[in-house]
Amino acid sequence: MGMQMRRFFLGMLLTAAGMVLVGMVAADEVPEKSGEASAAETVQAAPVGEQAPQTTAPEAENEAREADGADDSDTPPAMDPRGERDYAKGMAAYNRAYYSRAVKLLEKSAGRGHVGAMLKLGQMYDTGDGVIKDLKAAFSWYKKAAETGDALGEYKLSMMYLRGQGVKRSYDEAAAWLKKSADQGYPRAQTNYGSLHLAGLGVDQDFVKAVEWFQKAADQNYGEAQYLMGVAYEYGEGVAQDKEKAKEWYRKAVKNGSGNATGPLYRLEGYKR
Repeated sequence: MGMQMRRFFLGMLLTAAGMVLVGMVAADEVPEKSGEASAAETVQAAPVGEQAPQTTAPEAENEAREADGADDSDTPPAMDPRGERDYAKGMAAYNRAYYSRAVKLLEKSAGRGHVGAMLKLGQMYDTGDGVIKDLKAAFSWYKKAAETGDALGEYKLSMMYLRGQGVKRSYDEAAAWLKKSADQGYPRAQTNYGSLHLAGLGVDQDFVKAVEWFQKAADQNYGEAQYLMGVAYEYGEGVAQDKEKAKEWYRKAVKNGSGNATGPLYRLEGYKR
């Protein structure tokens, strides 16, 4: 494959994975921080809909049993039912746009080990949703969630390291946390971990491994990963070139919401208006 085609191919894959490729720079040639986008400028924060599912509030009589702030040292923080209650109250306040009260309740819930509260606080500070945007605070909350072993928390933390937001950019840390999330089957993490292998950021450059990770996410019907599989088969990088398989993957990607796959599919199928 010629250099121009290689650049085109890598650009398509990295862009589809939410990254911006600037030239054909190797990982050790990417500046730590400059006015230009590096190869690891990354995906936008996942939509609010990807936050951990909300829990339901306990029965009213259970809520009345304990006063807020009461201590119960025999209950492990992660199992503390008050954390669930505070989370439900905090989300109710958030949904009514009572943001100050929401933050206080979510902080109480997070302090009692509720991962959903940690993630919600991270998302709020990450995007300035109801609070003043504070990337260091977002990083801190995502890190707390990640350290519990939560796949979404690990993914969110990896993105902060990859973007260099709230913390000094570190491709090694980004790769390590992405790998943890990807190993738990989170498709966005699998796709971006594959992209790191593609670019050689934080891991050795390996197109075969990149496609293997794309495949894992594609098998979960993640449309963007299916699109990447189509690109891989169309141009024969990491797999043997096979345009019929490329079309199959593009069709799946379109079915699963990837707008990126529509153009390539029409092109390969000879679509005419």
